[in-house]
Amino acid sequence: MKKSVLFICADQWRWDCFGFMKHKNVLTPNLDALANTSTVFTSHFTGIVPCGPARTTMLTGLYPFIHRSVTNGAPLDKRFTNIAKEVRKIGYEPDLYGYTDTSWDPRYLNEKDEKNFTYESPMEGFNTKCLLPGSEPKAWAEYLNKKGFKINHASELYKSRPAKKEEAFIYKPYHIPTEHSDTAFLADRAIEDLALVNDSFFKHVSFLKPHPPFHVADPWFNQINPEDIELPITNTSMEELSTKHPLLKEISKKFLNEENFTEIKFSKLTEKDIKNIKSVYFGMCAEVDHNIGKILKFLKSSGKLDNTMIIFTSDHGEMLGENNLWGKLGWWDSSYRIPLIIHIPGQQPRLVNEMTESVDLAPTILEWLEGDIPVDWNGRSLVPYLNNLKSEISPKDYVVFDYDFREWTSFVAEEKLAPEECNLSVIRTKKWKYVHFPSLSSLLFNMEDDPNEVINLADLPEYQSIKNDLLSKLLSHRMLHQERQLSNTMLSSKGVKINSGPNTRRLNN
Repeated sequence: MKKSVLFICADQWRWDCFGFMKHKNVLTPNLDALANTSTVFTSHFTGIVPCGPARTTMLTGLYPFIHRSVTNGAPLDKRFTNIAKEVRKIGYEPDLYGYTDTSWDPRYLNEKDEKNFTYESPMEGFNTKCLLPGSEPKAWAEYLNKKGFKINHASELYKSRPAKKEEAFIYKPYHIPTEHSDTAFLADRAIEDLALVNDSFFKHVSFLKPHPPFHVADPWFNQINPEDIELPITNTSMEELSTKHPLLKEISKKFLNEENFTEIKFSKLTEKDIKNIKSVYFGMCAEVDHNIGKILKFLKSSGKLDNTMIIFTSDHGEMLGENNLWGKLGWWDSSYRIPLIIHIPGQQPRLVNEMTESVDLAPTILEWLEGDIPVDWNGRSLVPYLNNLKSEISPKDYVVFDYDFREWTSFVAEEKLAPEECNLSVIRTKKWKYVHFPSLSSLLFNMEDDPNEVINLADLPEYQSIKNDLLSKLLSHRMLHQERQLSNTMLSSKGVKINSGPNTRRLNN
């Protein structure tokens, strides 16, 4: 029998929110059990935030500076392949449950096509078995109405509860019972279809939670006591943060303007509010874990687990109040560092602390399925780690990630920066993080001494050589990973010749 793949993605799940990572508050018994029989990558990073660009990077195996779908709504060029298209070539039918937040290339669409009006389309190549976009989860709404709920518009389901004048955050359990949540609905639908499978399968299950809105039903709402939760490390106020860099000034301005947010009044959060929000976030993680456990239990009882690669990851992280920031943004590890658990039958469990990237996931899947990895893909397969052949793969000296902030700031509207200037690139080693902007001042952090990324060393003379070295590495990385599909092709009197280097793009790693 051919191999199968269950590829699970939870949205906005922090890298550290697991029992096996020794987190004090989370309840993740099912993912903990999976980790105990899997390879766990503890220094795994996404290539960009937010959701759409992060998923594009993960599913295409391309860095953002290649695919350029860098904001929610920026189209993905149709010429690029992806994991769904590639597994089709070797006989799989890739099924999608949830969403991929893909913006389609409008040059190949009829002008009236609905995909022209949303960034939440499913990625080309997937069979959409159950589409649950965040803006309008129609399938879930139809299910709820059949169960006796009265849902007039599907868009109501993901609307956040607005904070009140006297409450910066509404701390109450969600009104839809957990057995009918979007998470339970999606998991149950995947299990129903798995029960019909007699051969191999490729299923991508993408849960919205623990992405906001911050709400969860009992019993998960009451599982985590807010009083037991530690407050995030906050080194500066939002006002102080705004003085440290032009982008931080824009970010602070965004959070301090109450018109930008309805669910949380960030300028009025109390310590109690912050603990409440964190407890709800952990409750959402627990609900997702519970439903993943249902899927894993079915795979085991049906015998399908014996031939299946199981992947658990996230598209990006969540600041969760660190440095007075929330969501996913900027250059902070809490936004970019994400979980990755990979299980294959018969493997020895292990922790991998070496740095890996979300672009590595698609080639890993394809190699395990014995497909050919596209020559253009930027990631490298992690299969040697899974097979305990660590000596066959060189540790990465650094990871890279990007952030396009044109939509999150007023730089363009106020004609302070062009859209092309509104981006940053990060190179992150074990010790250092360098943040480069095309038109704004750079940043440098010592991640060993300053893990909260507060002290910018970029302008100090004694650190210029370190900054220059990191900038040189960042430039070399971009040069090595340029698209090479045609640049390595030569037309000659003897016809077409192709000469590409190894997947790592280096002969000596």
